[in-house]
Amino acid sequence: ALLLQARLYVRAEDYDRALITLFKLRHLYPEADLAVLNPLMADAVLAVNSKQRDQATALFTAPLSADEKTPAQRQAQALFALSKLSGRNFYEPAAEAFEEFFVAYPDYESSDLVELWYGDLHRVNGNYLAAISQYKKAGELYPKTPYRAASLRLIGDIYADNLKDTANAMGTYTQVLREFPGSSETGIVYKHMAILDENNKQYDSALINYDKAIELLGSAPAAYEAYQGKADVYTKTKNYDAAYNTLHQMSNVFSASESYFMDALLKAAELARKKMRDQNKYIQSLEKALLSHPQSPKAPQLMYDLGRAYEQQNRDAQAAEMYRKLIISHPTDKIASSAQSRLSRLEK
Repeated sequence: ALLLQARLYVRAEDYDRALITLFKLRHLYPEADLAVLNPLMADAVLAVNSKQRDQATALFTAPLSADEKTPAQRQAQALFALSKLSGRNFYEPAAEAFEEFFVAYPDYESSDLVELWYGDLHRVNGNYLAAISQYKKAGELYPKTPYRAASLRLIGDIYADNLKDTANAMGTYTQVLREFPGSSETGIVYKHMAILDENNKQYDSALINYDKAIELLGSAPAAYEAYQGKADVYTKTKNYDAAYNTLHQMSNVFSASESYFMDALLKAAELARKKMRDQNKYIQSLEKALLSHPQSPKAPQLMYDLGRAYEQQNRDAQAAEMYRKLIISHPTDKIASSAQSRLSRLEK
């Protein structure tokens, strides 16, 4: 019946309801054949903003969680996916899907979390006051929920990021720290407070809050943003040595993640080259990146840049060796021809 309903919606070009129906079908009936559903999804995805269509498709085709055992759990996960999407006409039927869920499953054990997802739907669709109201409702309806700190922090985020209301944002963040001092949200709150301080050019306070965030977040992805923010503050205050060291510290903390590791070192190299005018530190950062990830997609560019840097220091033998390694290990890369030209010049 759901499949027929989705087909009828697509035929009527009611892509918004078609999309919602397909997500329900996908989660309620995990055995459904994606080969049958994907052609319908290709049309239904027109319901969401063009920049989110790839995201919608990825959410739809993602492997289903083994924890989705009951119909309520399955439908809740469908709503979670929908809460990430936005669209002019999509918003209303998506909100209706949430309201229908609460009526159908009044005793669902994780309703507090679904209430937060409903707030996310409001926020991603630009209805910030409704989102704030929904986050408050989640905390009030479920006073024992473990997500009370999260709901309050999300309100602070809306004030900070969407409404640009620094006073209310800081007040809300301070409330989280006061009422939930041991919460997992505190590290994120300190990071967001630091961002507000940085934006308001209160750099000393920003550094203090970034350090608190780093201490609490450890090696979580949010800590990466805190390290980056700290390095940015040092750069803005022209403390380039501290910024450079922070980026290298960040690379060490996130050495298990190639993307984070490489990003930190490439930023350190750029800082050394442009701001510090320190060729040795520039080379140090590139060498560290290449040594740790010699098979990285960025390796050819790293090798070429190192060759150029060696040349500038009159280390022609090392430059030639680096160009040879590049040509041999990455012969089809477009930069290999440039490396060959430079090698030929050195060998004359």
